[in-house]
Amino acid sequence: NFFECVKDRSQPVSDVFSHVRALTTCHLANIAIRLNRTIKWDPKAEEIVGDSQARAMQGREQRKGYEIKV
Repeated sequence: NFFECVKDRSQPVSDVFSHVRALTTCHLANIAIRLNRTIKWDPKAEEIVGDSQARAMQGREQRKGYEIKV
């Protein structure tokens, strides 16, 4: 219903917030699998707690010209 929502400015059935939560769990699972250990997630801060190696895997250096300034 994406195009309908663009026309009438309503919320789509599948919103961006639920996608972020779903994909975050996939990324965290992949990090834990690659490190072969359990990781602890702080959902409020949206960061891995107490594991600098795992936290470093949460992101990467952005390609020049496409940086997101926070």
